[in-house]
Amino acid sequence: MSRRSATGARWAVGMCLAVGVGAAAALSGCAAPTAAVPRKAPVTEEQIGVLRPARIPPTAIAPGVRLDEPTAAPAISDSLALAVRSRIDAILRDPVLARAQVSLLVEPLRGGPVLYERSADTPLIPASNMKIVTAALALSVLGPSYAFETDLATDGEQTGSTLAGNLYVRGRGDPSLTTESVWKLVEELEALGIERIMGDVVLDASYFDSLSMASGKASEGDRAYHARVGALAVNFGSIAVRVRPGARVGDPALVSLVPATDFVRVVNRAETGSSRRPSTIDVRRSTSRGRNTVTVTGRVPAGSSGGTWNRNVDDPTGHFGALFMRCLSRAGIVVDGCAIGGVTPGGAAVLATHRSKPLGVILRDVNKQSNNFVAEQLLKAVSARVLGPPGTTAGGASLAAGYLAAAGADSGSFVVADGSGLSRDNRLTGRTILLVLREMLGDYGAAAEFVSSLAVGGLDGTLARRLSDEGLRGAVRGKTGLLNGVTALSGIVHTATRGDLVFSMITNGFEGEQRRAHEVEERVLAALGGL
Repeated sequence: MSRRSATGARWAVGMCLAVGVGAAAALSGCAAPTAAVPRKAPVTEEQIGVLRPARIPPTAIAPGVRLDEPTAAPAISDSLALAVRSRIDAILRDPVLARAQVSLLVEPLRGGPVLYERSADTPLIPASNMKIVTAALALSVLGPSYAFETDLATDGEQTGSTLAGNLYVRGRGDPSLTTESVWKLVEELEALGIERIMGDVVLDASYFDSLSMASGKASEGDRAYHARVGALAVNFGSIAVRVRPGARVGDPALVSLVPATDFVRVVNRAETGSSRRPSTIDVRRSTSRGRNTVTVTGRVPAGSSGGTWNRNVDDPTGHFGALFMRCLSRAGIVVDGCAIGGVTPGGAAVLATHRSKPLGVILRDVNKQSNNFVAEQLLKAVSARVLGPPGTTAGGASLAAGYLAAAGADSGSFVVADGSGLSRDNRLTGRTILLVLREMLGDYGAAAEFVSSLAVGGLDGTLARRLSDEGLRGAVRGKTGLLNGVTALSGIVHTATRGDLVFSMITNGFEGEQRRAHEVEERVLAALGGL
């Protein structure tokens, strides 16, 4: 048994969760729309970024060598450690932290005395540092080469170019499905010579439960970083709204959705404004009677390139279905029926399967880009894999708690409420985070993928515009976290002469601009990197 499977066995055995399966509602106008989903209070979180190609320093992982083995890096003397502690103490006296709770723990990666510790056993809101746990759990359960599968199946027979029966689209929670993925599925039907479907297109999202938000609580948030999740979801559960100026001042603005879809109605109240005035464009997405509506107001400067606003979409399965039906139509494939929700029958014949990129690559969206949608999808996928479908947030959270306990975390050191860190009910201590980091860095089968999923200071992901000073650029691999009054940064920092350090810094309740709180984090890392 591999180390990873043995670790998983310690916490997966004996866990179960009873859940109910709600009936799937019909989609695309063939029946009543799905019921409104409970909503959750809006929060501010780092938004989905754009992956920027960058020269990333090679990983320190040597073939056949565990990262937690001792090396010949010079030990940090008592006098040097005392000097560093004094510097960090002074940094943490910054006024922005005057009323804040700060947890900071720094240790040599390859063993040795703790270099700095403050409130390392105090559970705090970790924001997106919770994704460190989600990524570790997914690698432990699924493995870095795991690929998500989306099937096309039928209960009918193909005669010539006609498929006499229903076409089933069975999702298993692939968080990386895009418009291109949908087109590839349609191309598989074209390759089979299918030009007509004498039945319905049945959207099977039963691999997950029907709750599209992690907490199940009310939410008015429409930002893309608060995307709804589902076993059959596309484009990270979001749409892009492009707004451009018209030909003349006073003309209506030009508004389009990418990809184009009739699943979302557009209300355009925006105008073309003076080129001498800044944009006042505001984009809101709302839901009424099961229908998504995007309303655009304000003015876009004449002669400008306009802009793009990403917004989430309620009912991810319906969103996928509308796009799939549109692609079928554009490919010339006629569907006699409708797109409806349902479950694939046991005897259905699989016509084609789309496989995602490996989990080890998908995790870069989780940690580098802090993609909340992907993190929540992974938590439910782990639940479905271990406990059986439908995957649930509660099931995934229970498994994450078991993983942390098996890694050595005290039961009072964590609360797992979701996979992304959006919930303010989450709690982690700095010591628990370092336990997870060491668990991953010590696992030869997953260490490379985990390390490469972290943002690189000054180069990519959520750290692309941070840690860019000469001494830190490329020297930090970390996971950021940000909510109102909360900031976190944990990972690995490479020092000049003393080897690598693992660290975790969580701050709750800081006052003032988040930029100032980030500057404190960066000054702490500069003090460590200069060792």
